[in-house]
Amino acid sequence: MARLPVGWQPCNAQRMSNTPAETISDILHRGMQRARVYDWSGAVNQFRRAVAVEPESVEARFRLGWALWNLADSNKPSMADMAMVYGASVFGFNQTANDGRKRIQAYRQQIVDGVQYLHSVLERDPEHARALYYLAKCYNAIDRRAEADAAARKAAQLEPGNTSYRSLADTLQQQGVKLPEMASSLSGQHEPTPEPPLVFEPTSWDELVLNPKTKRELRQMQLMLERPDLARELGVQSPTGILLKGPPGTGKTTIARVLASEANCSFYSITPADINQMYVGESEKRVRDLFARARATPPSIIFVDEIDALLPQRQGGTVSVHSDKVVNQFLQEMDGITPNSRVFVVGATNRPDMLDQALMRGGRLSREIEIPLPDLDERHQLFVIVSRRANLAEDVDLKVLAQRTEGYSGADIKALLNEAGLQALIRIADEAEGQPRTLTMADFEGALLNLDK
Repeated sequence: MARLPVGWQPCNAQRMSNTPAETISDILHRGMQRARVYDWSGAVNQFRRAVAVEPESVEARFRLGWALWNLADSNKPSMADMAMVYGASVFGFNQTANDGRKRIQAYRQQIVDGVQYLHSVLERDPEHARALYYLAKCYNAIDRRAEADAAARKAAQLEPGNTSYRSLADTLQQQGVKLPEMASSLSGQHEPTPEPPLVFEPTSWDELVLNPKTKRELRQMQLMLERPDLARELGVQSPTGILLKGPPGTGKTTIARVLASEANCSFYSITPADINQMYVGESEKRVRDLFARARATPPSIIFVDEIDALLPQRQGGTVSVHSDKVVNQFLQEMDGITPNSRVFVVGATNRPDMLDQALMRGGRLSREIEIPLPDLDERHQLFVIVSRRANLAEDVDLKVLAQRTEGYSGADIKALLNEAGLQALIRIADEAEGQPRTLTMADFEGALLNLDK
């Protein structure tokens, strides 16, 4: 057999070695080509890639927000669509109604995503008139008229000669006069604004009812996200994610939100239902898009609730081939997270034994944090918190209720208070007028019997 010359390479390998790396300009150019033929979905995908390649690019972020607005506007539901959804729900055509609601939700989500990216442009360039113009359009589409009017007026002030900006600002100003609050102020009549119900949502570690050990572990993760430079100086290899495990109702979702709030991170929450789709390749595409969005707004936290249902152990074969592909795609995206991208994955499960073992190895979700059921003192604190807005009678002893609810989670305690409220509702309705409208210990006794935990 004849010998090959020294230094010989296959033609394909030589071509690959001489091929220049893809630049952000190339990606933006392809995105604009898609936009020119009104392929807004394709344009959005290209601009997402551009933001992932160069997260600080103002042009890439503007183009993505602009394309998201146009994608949403092209899919805007009509009044006929709204009427169809309403009619389907009234006559019991649940599948048709659900499909219609999903289209409406997708439209609103595209608008909200557009607002997010256009805001990120203005954070980097406060006088970006085009970003303000499209931000005004986005706000107007979701009925946030005050913000829309302010953005449109600022765009018109920055570029007084632009007739489109001035026209939008004038139109929004005319629409604003017809708003109920504006009409009442002109007539001299002021309707009192009803006070929205206050729902306690923890926003810091101090407001969470957790044992000190768990809080300390969570703060360690927070500091790794906040101070990656300090972690590197100390020789700490930051994990790409953590796994919160514990019984249902122990507040794993709330913990993830507080972690994002404390570390000043963008927060992306998904469930298996958001990812798993019946069409071939669509589930993997959703995983790619999710990570692309997170990389575009660092630092970010991707929270996956019931992660065991999304990433179960791979079995092989034809039955589980769809699930295996989603697991493979997710693992590939996690491996693509570089230390500088500052994307953190938080998984929550009450069945860690069901997870694919490759997910648990070092560099992925290698850090596991146990979220146990609350003890006696923690249950008492939870009763105090959830009953803040309730009118309790003098005979209600929260310490006694804490003693009688061993094995209850935070969600169970909330459900108990709600059940006690329902008991009081029917009792007060059946009693004579003038009785105090309070929750009594007897109401909680009835609630405990009904829940029978």
